[in-house]
Amino acid sequence: MTVDEYPDADAATVEEVEPILRVRSEPGVSKPDPILTVEGVRRTFGGLVAVDIDHLEVQRGVVTALIGPNGAGKTTLFNLLSGFERADRGRWAFAGRLVSGMSADRLARQGMVRTFQLTKSLARLPVIENMLLGAPDQMGERLRIAPFRSRWRDQERDNTERAGQLLEQFNLMHMRDELAGTLSGGQRKLLEVARALMAEPRLIMLDEPMAGVNPALAQSLMQHISLLAMSGVSVVFIEHDMNVVAGISDWVVVLAEGRVIAEGPPWNVIHNDLVIDAYLGRSGRPAESTGREESS
Repeated sequence: MTVDEYPDADAATVEEVEPILRVRSEPGVSKPDPILTVEGVRRTFGGLVAVDIDHLEVQRGVVTALIGPNGAGKTTLFNLLSGFERADRGRWAFAGRLVSGMSADRLARQGMVRTFQLTKSLARLPVIENMLLGAPDQMGERLRIAPFRSRWRDQERDNTERAGQLLEQFNLMHMRDELAGTLSGGQRKLLEVARALMAEPRLIMLDEPMAGVNPALAQSLMQHISLLAMSGVSVVFIEHDMNVVAGISDWVVVLAEGRVIAEGPPWNVIHNDLVIDAYLGRSGRPAESTGREESS
């Protein structure tokens, strides 16, 4: 990232990104200011090793792409780090705090939030209600406080105002009171990212945010992801489309058979022979996606 490439980025944002570009392009390399550090994490399913990470660091304040062929372990790694699955062994720290084995809801309260490849919106609730589900620490949900609306009314008003601002930002305000089930696939992806932002995360993990999204909405999502990093949110996303990876990522991590085989800026990784062999194939085209990654 440079000021010329992103004229809307402030100087502080550029300063956060530029150090990562001076890091050596090699697996497991240390970063200047990691927000997430993974050590010796392993997960197996029967005889299959899905994830086997010796060391991995995610730099704070940048967009990191996680790529690799189907079955490389990408989604499984997301599930482990975000508290939706348990590792066989290993540990990881978020923002300097050891969080290995912490539940997904506790991690979200710490500032680590993730989305899913298959969207999790509640189809029979209005869009605005889906958004409010993402707000943390809602006093109105506590049994002893719920009957006393005066004690949580202001918080609910603030949450609703923030939800409206995010819907406006993601071009979904016109769907505010519509049932989430009426949204298109691309709009549901936008809703999921917007809802995740209700928790005001420090790190957001996006699992194939562009999958099944039409080109216009995909472009909108790409812009939002770039803007998230510019606003100080660290972003890690799984993606198969190398045009997307090259277009918005500052750093790329490549998994194959559960291991990190390459890291670096996108222009280095795309031309890495190991990546070409493992992910792109010698044809130079991405491997065909099945639309389902059991241990992606």
